[in-house]
Amino acid sequence: MRLENKVAVITGGASGMGRATAELFALQGCKVVIAGRRETLGTQIANNIKNNGADCIFVSTDVSVSQDVQNLMQQTVDTFGKIDILFNNAGINNHAQTDPHEEEEDFFDSVISINLKGAFLCIKYAAANMIQSNSGSIINNSSVLDFRAADNSSTSYHMSKGGMSMLTKKASLSYAKYNIRVNSIQPGAIATEMSGVNWDELSNEDISDSRSKIQPLQRMGLPMDVAYAALYFASDESSFVTGSSLLVDGGMSAAHNWKS
Repeated sequence: MRLENKVAVITGGASGMGRATAELFALQGCKVVIAGRRETLGTQIANNIKNNGADCIFVSTDVSVSQDVQNLMQQTVDTFGKIDILFNNAGINNHAQTDPHEEEEDFFDSVISINLKGAFLCIKYAAANMIQSNSGSIINNSSVLDFRAADNSSTSYHMSKGGMSMLTKKASLSYAKYNIRVNSIQPGAIATEMSGVNWDELSNEDISDSRSKIQPLQRMGLPMDVAYAALYFASDESSFVTGSSLLVDGGMSAAHNWKS
């Protein structure tokens, strides 16, 4: 029960890495607030967690909208009394839009608004409660693409994750005096909807075999791999860790020009 009596807000918590983290945190004694735009799915995941004996609610939220984020944090405090953990996980991408001159401006705006502005807004409106408590853990789900480039991802995604890396560093300095830690995770090729793998396909052997060749470690990257990294940052085990990034990429970024 590494998160007993703690309260966590998880954005994009209805699928992929967010869902895995919500379920893992709940098993570790945490009260969980799932935020997302898909109300039916989010409510279903929250109900599943509650049916397993944990406290969980879903709050319909567009993290790029300030009022939505303020409402999310207020509902969390109204329901559970505090905010101990914020996992900024919500994000979008489009692998078809790769080069700057070909990327549509509307798509660029949406990626920056959700991936980067959304994390900024969540920190902005969660920090006040954490400051009052003089404690907290903020975890930004970034990417290996926050420090290196790839041909198969959008320019805006690279920029949003690069910004996420610097947001982590800046926020870690801003809030250290309040005993609030801010760290980031850098996932590699994790099997999620964004990479074309649905939750119910995670046990598909053909998909697993194919994706095991993407990185040096010869197995598929799973949402739960990121969830365990988030658990470390959320728990008191990382109480002296802030401004840090943790690679969860199966060795991909350690290799020079890794090809599957």
